[in-house]
Amino acid sequence: SRWETQHMCKGSELEEAYQDAASNVLVAICRHSWQVVARHLETEVLSGVFPHRSLFYVMGIMTSDETVFKEGEKRPSARPPVCLQMAIKSVPFLNKEGWSKELLGALTRPDRTQQEQPPEKAFLFIYYGLMLQAEENGTNVRTHLKTLLETSHQWPKQREGIALTVGLAATRHLDHVWAVLEQFGRSTPIRWSLNSFSPKVLNSGDLRWKWASSTILLAYGQMADKAKAQILPWVDNVLSRMIFFFHYSSWDETLKQSFLTAIPMLVGAINRNEGAQSYEFSQVSELLECLMLLMEKEPQDTLCTPTRQQTIRIISSLCKLRPQLDLEKKSRLLSISLRSVMSLPLLEVLEKHTCLFLEPPNIQVRGWHLHPFRRGAPGEECPVPRTALGLGGGR
Repeated sequence: SRWETQHMCKGSELEEAYQDAASNVLVAICRHSWQVVARHLETEVLSGVFPHRSLFYVMGIMTSDETVFKEGEKRPSARPPVCLQMAIKSVPFLNKEGWSKELLGALTRPDRTQQEQPPEKAFLFIYYGLMLQAEENGTNVRTHLKTLLETSHQWPKQREGIALTVGLAATRHLDHVWAVLEQFGRSTPIRWSLNSFSPKVLNSGDLRWKWASSTILLAYGQMADKAKAQILPWVDNVLSRMIFFFHYSSWDETLKQSFLTAIPMLVGAINRNEGAQSYEFSQVSELLECLMLLMEKEPQDTLCTPTRQQTIRIISSLCKLRPQLDLEKKSRLLSISLRSVMSLPLLEVLEKHTCLFLEPPNIQVRGWHLHPFRRGAPGEECPVPRTALGLGGGR
């Protein structure tokens, strides 16, 4: 009956609340006796039986301030990288069908609130990625990633978690991760979700796949970030895929934000490698076209939009890479950037907002000096230096 269903749901929520409270007590004990609790957690996790969520909750809280992504890196915490050690020891469980199914079920189970991801699930995405990173068998890595990517992409935290798992696996299995993303990007559900390649429109009710392109973009960004120097020979291939999904996916705010999150990961990975100066990236020019398109679509009556700021920062970083832009491309890029940040709102908009001032200014239109691209008078200082956008000096 309906009453019984509601009663069961409330009972389940109450049980989870008690479990979280007990887990928080264990977290408090951890802060004083970390080694003792860590041994207990490791024994439970490595027992061969998929652990209760409360154990992963504790691990999620305790590892949230640790850099657990790669062995040998410096960590802000004095605690040992227990997460990495347990992940390495847990690799044999990947071959156990029951254990793997329970792991996938825990990763795909709907959260109580889709705005925040519980600590246990955040930990599981990291844990899973580290297990795949430590796995020797490339075929096994591909199978697990393919299964994970075939789950729902409806919720933001789920997409971010899947991308993180993929990125962590790429630290050691870059070629296998690339192959899985290629295969997934060509799969029927993805093709149906794209604008120009589908004979039918994806059913609006099937939200599992609507934002799968967003997950792919984030996965490419995480792959670049975690693979570090290994990514340099792959940059043009990765960029070509990201540009493809930018142009052909069903465009909305979700995809735009995923694109603007993933690109800085890739650019950051390039800039952190000294060897990048010896590479010429053929896809940078195409990427700049995407970014200019984003700026042109930004509202002209609002200057400080996050998208505009993010885009200009990315452009500035890209302009440092080889090959250098030709003069025509530089000129167009500079014009679009300046027009984006220096265009004034319509006169009606300005007049509307002056009513908020105690002493409204006298708004006058003088077209000759409002034009954002006019050259300065002789001896007049150029108000916006070209160096601000990484385009070099000169007027």
